[in-house]
Amino acid sequence: MVNEVLTIIMLALLAFGVFSGFPVALVLTTTGFLAFIAAVFIGETDFGHLGLIYLRVRGVLTNEAVQFTSVPLLIFLGLVLNASGIAETLFRTLGQLLKSVPGRYAVATLLIGLILAPAAGVIGASVVTVALVAYTPMLRSGYPASAAGAAVAASGALGVVFPPAILLFFVANVFQLRFALMYAALVVPVLLLVLLFSIYFAITLRNRVEVPLSDQAKPTLRDVLSVIVAIGVIAAIPLSIVAGIATLSEAAGIGVFGGLLVTVFRGRMSLNLLNKTIVRTASMTSMVFFIVVGATIFSLGFNLLDGPNILFLWIDSFDLGRWATLTLLLGIILVLGFVFDWIEILLVFLPILLPIFGQLDFADHVGTAYFANIWLAGLIALALQTSFLTPPFGYALFFAKMAAPPGVNLADIYKGAGPLVVIEVLLIGALAGWPKLITWLPALILSRSDSLLMN
Repeated sequence: MVNEVLTIIMLALLAFGVFSGFPVALVLTTTGFLAFIAAVFIGETDFGHLGLIYLRVRGVLTNEAVQFTSVPLLIFLGLVLNASGIAETLFRTLGQLLKSVPGRYAVATLLIGLILAPAAGVIGASVVTVALVAYTPMLRSGYPASAAGAAVAASGALGVVFPPAILLFFVANVFQLRFALMYAALVVPVLLLVLLFSIYFAITLRNRVEVPLSDQAKPTLRDVLSVIVAIGVIAAIPLSIVAGIATLSEAAGIGVFGGLLVTVFRGRMSLNLLNKTIVRTASMTSMVFFIVVGATIFSLGFNLLDGPNILFLWIDSFDLGRWATLTLLLGIILVLGFVFDWIEILLVFLPILLPIFGQLDFADHVGTAYFANIWLAGLIALALQTSFLTPPFGYALFFAKMAAPPGVNLADIYKGAGPLVVIEVLLIGALAGWPKLITWLPALILSRSDSLLMN
């Protein structure tokens, strides 16, 4: 009974601290320390074990299997690509290639989100970058403000879960999965999502007479080459990891080098731009790792109070089946995405819910326990991504409005995003029913690697 009360107090303090606007890392650290002290007073541990906090934090940050060194590299790559202006060139190029496709500018906007995937961890930067180049052509072509706003928001949200997006790194870390398999697991679902979104826009915008881009805006040979190089640089990261050629950190380092070359080739490189990008990378990396440290301390205190087991017993008391429990947990993650940044959800809340996910035995549905974890991780990533598009609190929707020209209001963007959210929820349901859509590519990679070892 005492542990249950302390667990409730701990979660209440966490919620109060976060909603009060205090830095999340400080809230996590303070709550974790208070939980440790509470555990001492109820006899779960003693002050002699205070060093556990240092050992746990050190163990997490120095764990070679996690490859935290790739985090600043992926953040830097995303910021460099944004600074290079590749989104504008990419939009013009795709606009020319998709001439015969109804709603081509909306489809081009969606594809930009995939190519700028490394920047999608910084969802605000990704959405705003796309908005600046895509809104005007879509509105000039007579697209409804709702369709234009939804396309921009969806573009920024799509890249969040497409390799080599940094969100997938943390999902794989939480579930202790190989990064190559986590990357491979989301390829088919995200491409299906892009296809479904594109079909939706093609149908709803089929009667629009699209205004061609001006002759001055047509892509030059230099533009086309820079787009090809940028796509090659980004694609090389997951492909080299999946093929076993490079580790995540090595692949990210090569990607950064390629991103810098693209920026130089486009004539955008300057000492001022490089300085700003490095400073932003350092600031964002510090924020991420401060949260990692805080989440580690919070997790230690929460476990000392037996919090995970208490949560499991609470949910188990509802006597739900495994499918109803899975639906409830995915719904919780979706709602959390309205309020918290994805890094906070993955480092704070998901580890709390992880023991409950672990009790859901879907091995018979998926095939094996390991592939069941890959399937669950994929569903969680997609549920989190859906939250960015869901009115009224989706982050991507707010950023799409922030960068919108006059005449596009938030209600329009909400209206346009609604059907996309329905499509995504239906897709998540299909992926839950047919797990091979997530596990097929990881299984293929594993079978290929096993056959190579045997030979």
